[in-house]
Amino acid sequence: MADQVFSDGIGQVTVIGGVVRLDFIAYSPTEKDAKGQPQAVFCQRIIMSADSFLRSAEKIQEAAQAIAKLGPRPREIASVEATPAPAAPAPQASGVEASPPPKRPFP
Repeated sequence: MADQVFSDGIGQVTVIGGVVRLDFIAYSPTEKDAKGQPQAVFCQRIIMSADSFLRSAEKIQEAAQAIAKLGPRPREIASVEATPAPAAPAPQASGVEASPPPKRPFP
C-alpha cells in the first residue's frame, strides 16, 4: 500500500508556466495564532500539469456533489439543534443588515 498523507485542506494554489502547485496544510498541535487557535502550516505539495489539475478538479466536483446528496454533516446538525430560534430582528439604525461572521475555510 502507498504512503498516506493527512491534510486539513489546501492552503494555496499556484500556477506558474502551466504547472499547478497545490500546497496542503495541517493544523499545528503546537503553533497558535493570535486568538489561540491552531495555526495552519504547510505539510505537503502536489505538482501537476494544468490538464491533470483540470481532470482532478472534475473528480473533486463529483465527490462534492455526492457528499452534498448525503445531507448535512453531523457538526452542522448539532449546531442547528443547539442554536435557539432567532427572535424577530430588531430594526437597525443604519438600515444595513449585519452580515454573518465569515466561516473558517476548514471545519
